[in-house]
Amino acid sequence: MALTGTRTFVGFGFGAIQAGLFLYEAYHSGAFRHLHVAEVLPSAVSAVRNAAGSYHLNVAHSDHIEHACIGPIKIEEPNQESDRARLIQAVSEAQEIATAVPSIHQFVSAGDGSLHRILAEGLRRKVSTNGPRAVIYAAENHNQAAEILRLKVLSEIPDKEHNAVDHRVQFLNSVIGKMSGIVK
Repeated sequence: MALTGTRTFVGFGFGAIQAGLFLYEAYHSGAFRHLHVAEVLPSAVSAVRNAAGSYHLNVAHSDHIEHACIGPIKIEEPNQESDRARLIQAVSEAQEIATAVPSIHQFVSAGDGSLHRILAEGLRRKVSTNGPRAVIYAAENHNQAAEILRLKVLSEIPDKEHNAVDHRVQFLNSVIGKMSGIVK
C-alpha cells in the first residue's frame, strides 16, 4: 500500500501500541501521506532507518498470522536537534497525533527533546501558520492522560496563546485496556 492520502500522522513512542495499532491503522487507512514517529531509543531509530523506514509485525487472525510491512515512516530521535526540528514541523502539519509512551511520567523530561516541549512548539507553529486542526490521542492507560498532557503542553506555551492552541487541537484519552474491556 502506498501512502497516497493527504494527511500527516505523528506518533510519540515506538512500542507495541504505536507500531502495532496507531501506525498500522494510519498506514492502512489510506488517509495519510506522511507517517512520523518519535522514539528515544537510538537502536530502534537506527534499525528502522537501516530498513529504509520500514518495520514488520505479525497480526494474529483467528485462522492465520498475517505478516505486515509498514512503511516508509520517518522515525526521529527527539534528543537530536535535527530530528527534533523535523518532529516540531511534523506536529505543526499533523491532523492526528498519538502518544503511546510507557507512562504519563514520560510526558515531561529534561531538555528540549521532552515530549511536552516538542508538542508545545509544534502546536505554537501550527497556530502561527494556520495549520490544520489536530486530535492528540493519549494512550498511556491512564484515565486522565489527555488532561495531564494538555496541562503539561500548555505550561510551555505563553498564557495569551492558550485559547488559540485550544481552538486548533483536541486532546483525547484512548485507554487501550479500557477500550478492549480489560479494566483493572
